[in-house]
This record gives sequence, structure tokens and C-alpha cells, in this order.
Amino acid sequence: MEKKKRIAALLLAVTVLLVMLYSALFIAAEADHDCVGENCPICYQINVCQNALKNLSLAVCAVAFAAAFTYALCRSISACADVIPSYTLVSLKVKLTD
Repeated sequence: MEKKKRIAALLLAVTVLLVMLYSALFIAAEADHDCVGENCPICYQINVCQNALKNLSLAVCAVAFAAAFTYALCRSISACADVIPSYTLVSLKVKLTD
């Protein structure tokens, strides 16, 4: 089951990357097209690609911020755990004899 989740996550990441790449390439290729007026389908598609890039980049920034916050939080917790000594029977050198 874990392998299927990993493959699905990889496919989703590749799909998002390809959508961003092809949207940027389409905008670059059709930037100087001959516009037919108000209802130009190419202008509409360029607008759709721009919105897709904007939304995906916002999602990527949110995920990066969440990952950085989680990493910083885990690092600070582990740093605090290193400062606080843990007392065990072995560290206190308690001899257990019956």
C-alpha cells in the first residue's frame, strides 16, 4: 500500500510540473498572436494558463511554507529535548537487586 501511495504522489507531482511547464510554454509561444477581437479563443486560453500558473504557484508556496514551519518546529523541539536531561535508572546508576 505504501508503494502505491508513493507512486501516486510521484505521478501527481510530475503532472503538476508538466501543467506548469506547458502553460508557460503556451503563453510564450502565443504571446504575439493575431488577436481576432473580444472573443479571441487564444487570449482566453492564455488567461486560463495564467490563472493556472498563479494558483499552482500559490499552492507550491503554501506547501513550502508549511514544510519549512514543520522543519523549524521539529528542530526547536529536538534542541529542547537535548537540553533537558532524561533521568533513567541506568543514568542514575541504580542497582536493582532482589
